[in-house]
Amino acid sequence: MRLRTCLLLAVASAGLGLCLRLVVPVTPVDASFRDVMRLYQSQGAPGHSNMPETSTP
Repeated sequence: MRLRTCLLLAVASAGLGLCLRLVVPVTPVDASFRDVMRLYQSQGAPGHSNMPETSTP
């Protein structure tokens, strides 16, 4: 592909993304999703990991 074609596609995809963001309304988070997030947060204490590679020494 030529540089001009790539730039045109990049600008077109950015414009389409911006238009979609402005046209499609953002769905608010419901209570059941918040309950699931609280459940996942309560399972792992900060600083602890079940993976030895990412555990703090």
